[in-house]
Amino acid sequence: MDPLELLITNDFLRVLDLLGVFIMGVAAGALASRLNFDAVGFAVIGVAAGLGGGLVRDLILGYGTPAAFDGPWYLTCALGGAGFSFLISTDGSWWRRIVTVLDITAMGLWAATGTAKSFVHGLDVLPAILLGITSAVGGGVIRDVLVGRIPAIFGGGPLYATGALLTAVLTWAVFALGLDAPWVLLAVAVGSLLAGLAAWRRWSLPAHREWQVTMSAAQMKAMVRRVRRDERSRVARHTGAIPVVDASVDDLAEDVLASDAGAQEYVQRAFPEDPGSAAAPDAGEDLVEGEEPGR
Repeated sequence: MDPLELLITNDFLRVLDLLGVFIMGVAAGALASRLNFDAVGFAVIGVAAGLGGGLVRDLILGYGTPAAFDGPWYLTCALGGAGFSFLISTDGSWWRRIVTVLDITAMGLWAATGTAKSFVHGLDVLPAILLGITSAVGGGVIRDVLVGRIPAIFGGGPLYATGALLTAVLTWAVFALGLDAPWVLLAVAVGSLLAGLAAWRRWSLPAHREWQVTMSAAQMKAMVRRVRRDERSRVARHTGAIPVVDASVDDLAEDVLASDAGAQEYVQRAFPEDPGSAAAPDAGEDLVEGEEPGR
């Protein structure tokens, strides 16, 4: 038995798969309830959330009839989950915990199944891993797009996509190393555990602004000059010696002897005006926050 056969034929895993579809329908229904959707809205968003990832996967693979439409069970579970939220409030904290745990477990299973199907159909490593991630989180993305909000996996939410990525990579390792089929369950467990810990500890990936360099070239050069000067002073204090500076090879040597009274004097020395440097005054203005031009 290969890993894919285990994932799609094992009765327990099939029940877990259907339960995940139901839970996605419940979560989508809870969102529809907050947005005051009618019954049609509940049904559409429940089906999209519960079956969207698998539909995209099977359509890309040319799998024939998508698994979501191969029998009544998947549609029944998705609609049943949405109908459950339509009739019963699921906004309680304990409801959210149950939904999160089951959703994360199903996410790991879907990532492994999507990756395994992709390998069996001859996809290379990277496309197979990406399609495994799509299987796991695609339904949630489609749900969020339908209601006009930024998909949760794009930042600020639990590391579902990261957990799915880990499961997909480990599933690829099971195939690449020729391991026995049960090892794929370890891949599911590890990815789900990462996503669960992230949800519990409120971990998140670094945001764009945390890594973006916002300093201009002039400000960066000024910072380097200050750091070099401070480092020379520190060495002199600890060693009792004055570092030897050769102005012919060190273009920042003048900072050692300079004693600027203020930022403006530093700018005038560091960026002297000449016919080829018309932008020098602007660089100085950037360094003095809150100072009016011309002072």
